[in-house]
Order: sequence, then structure tokens, then C-alpha cells
Amino acid sequence: MKKIVLEQNERRKSELDALQSQINPHFLYNTLESITWMIEGERNDEAAFMITQLARLFRISLSKGRTVITVADELQHARSYMNIQKIRYKNAFSVVFDVDQEVCSCCTVKLILQPILENAINYGVSGMDDCGEIRVTGRLEDGNVILSVTDNGIGMSEEQVALILTDSSRMHKRGSGVGLVNVNNRIRLLFGGEYGLTVESEPDEGTTVSVRIPAVPYTEENRKILEQGYGFGGAEMIDGRSRGNE
Repeated sequence: MKKIVLEQNERRKSELDALQSQINPHFLYNTLESITWMIEGERNDEAAFMITQLARLFRISLSKGRTVITVADELQHARSYMNIQKIRYKNAFSVVFDVDQEVCSCCTVKLILQPILENAINYGVSGMDDCGEIRVTGRLEDGNVILSVTDNGIGMSEEQVALILTDSSRMHKRGSGVGLVNVNNRIRLLFGGEYGLTVESEPDEGTTVSVRIPAVPYTEENRKILEQGYGFGGAEMIDGRSRGNE
């Protein structure tokens, strides 16, 4: 039985690593081009700011090889990403972060907000005649962390919403190649099948993509439990301790 459990956990870890490796931050190339143009145009302060944000973004992306990080770090990664994109898109949209402090010390699988934000830009607010707005919120609800990204863009039909979490070939034309299917799969692999993404949208009314994960306090023990696959849904972890240790 121990051997079977170990093999299942190793398989799950391999699947998670495979999905993680699909996160190809190809916007890096565009960002470096933008920095080059800024330097050539003697916009050195903007170039320095972009470099600083890029360094912060990749520090969190690496996270010493860890899969589980704090919500606070995930939000910092999202802020750095959006700071870069706002400059690249010449402030064509605004970004608001409205997150309760109590969610920031919880665990999350890393790099789940960037693909959602990327889609909000590319398929929501880019090209809008009026100024687009993207709002990131974070709340604790019934023992879960709910992180939501809402845009006031073009929205989607019911048919499009139905496909967005099932068709991995969608949403790749202008993005990094990482769709919401990938994000949803990584969340479910780490926390269990009852967690993941929900999408709400109406044409011309904007889109909200919400992440639902268990509110597990970030401790080294809880991080190891989650990454090793021994704890799902937060039920096995209370205040940084596993139920098996009680």
C-alpha cells in the first residue's frame, strides 16, 4: 500500500511539473524588446522600472523550485506582471487590487493569476475604445480563499464560457500558450477536484474568473504536505499541523 501511495504521489508530482513547465513566459521577449526601445529612446527611468518588475516577477516564478507559495507572493507576481503590461500597452487599461489581508498568509499553487490576467488583457480590455479596467479581489469565504479577476471588456457567450475550461486549444492565439485549462488542472491536482476555476461572463458586460482554493495557512510543514501529495482540500491541515500528528 505504501508503494502504491508513493507511486501515485510521484505520478501526481510529474503531472504537476509537466503542467508547470508549459508556463512559458514568452512575453519576456516582448518585454526585453520594450526595454531596448526605451533605452534607445533615452527613457531610462521607465526601462529601469521594467527591469525591476521583471526581476521581481522571475524571483517569484522560480521560488527555489517550490510549487506552493503564499498568496502574498502570488499577488506580488501579479502586480509585477501588470506593471510591465501597463507600460507595454501605454496605460490603455487600469488595474485595481482589492485583497483582504487575511488571505495573504494562505497557501496557493504558484503562477495561477498571470494566465488569467493575460487573458483579461488580450481577450477582455485590449482594443477597447473606452479605458478598460481589471480588478483583482481576494476574500475568505466558508474556509476557502476566493481570488477573482474581473474585467469590463467584451465578455463571452454562454457557449464560449462552457468551452473555456474544457478546450485546451482555446485562448492561445495572443497569449503565452497557457490557457485556463492548465491553471484549473494545476489547482485540482494540488488541492483536489472540488477546487479550481469558475468563469462568469456576458457579451459586452465583461468577465469574472474566480479561483477557489482551501484556506490553508502557509507553513513549511503545510507546504511540504501539499507538494508531496499527502494533504488535499486543507481538511488534513489545521493551524500548520496535520491531523495525523494530533
